[in-house]
Amino acid sequence: MDWSKTKTIFIVVFLILNIFLLTIFIKKISEPEVLSDSSTRQSLESVNITYPADLTATKEAVNETDISAISKKFTDADKGSLKNQEVSILNENTLYSTLDEPYNLGDKLTEEDVKEKLKSFLNEYTIDGDKYAFRNLDKENLTISYNQLYKGRPIFHNGSAEIVLELNNELEIVSYKQTMMEDIKAFGKASRIITPLESLQILADSGKIEPDSKVTIFEEGYSTEVPFPDSQVLTPTWHFVIEKKEKEQHLYFTAIDGNVIEFTKKEKELLE
Repeated sequence: MDWSKTKTIFIVVFLILNIFLLTIFIKKISEPEVLSDSSTRQSLESVNITYPADLTATKEAVNETDISAISKKFTDADKGSLKNQEVSILNENTLYSTLDEPYNLGDKLTEEDVKEKLKSFLNEYTIDGDKYAFRNLDKENLTISYNQLYKGRPIFHNGSAEIVLELNNELEIVSYKQTMMEDIKAFGKASRIITPLESLQILADSGKIEPDSKVTIFEEGYSTEVPFPDSQVLTPTWHFVIEKKEKEQHLYFTAIDGNVIEFTKKEKELLE
């Protein structure tokens, strides 16, 4: 037996084994540690964190990808398609419109009323208005905001994918600005997403959700992961609305990497 060759073979095999074990270890520590569904429920119940029943509906592993998108460059043809308004194009990517006549929303201005009444407005006055979903009614700043949708999911907090309606003191729509993302498609390889229940456990363990809290709303959308001047990479993201003692908190948690998205005070005001 050639001992020198045998020794070399052992060393190579040992190195391969070490690389394999190191790969498994890195993958293990990079993934958020989660418990089984039953253990997670018990863990959340022990600190009195409650949530909607349908939050646990997803039990099987689901694989999803990030998405990429580019900012739409509006054209004179886009301007010409909009009637009963004066339209300008700002920096190619933003439409700014002033209505010929204020659009009356009626005496009441609750969120539910707004959602229903503005469906026809968005379809009539904006471009592809049915591809946007209600985000916020801000009576103090006299604005109503909408997020663009992709496959029925909102693109969270994105100045390149929104409609912001501006109101006068009589709570009538007088103008709006619109941005849009297009050529949206899958980006990168598919990965298992963290379920909403697993996400709550991670957020509770990290102290982001306090004991005795109630999850009132949860939804899946997308948030910007890599921004470029005219394009973006966005990642699947869970949005949770948490209530405790009449205080409301909004949490955004990336469903692949398991990171909490931190916003500045101004950004939070826009979101909430």
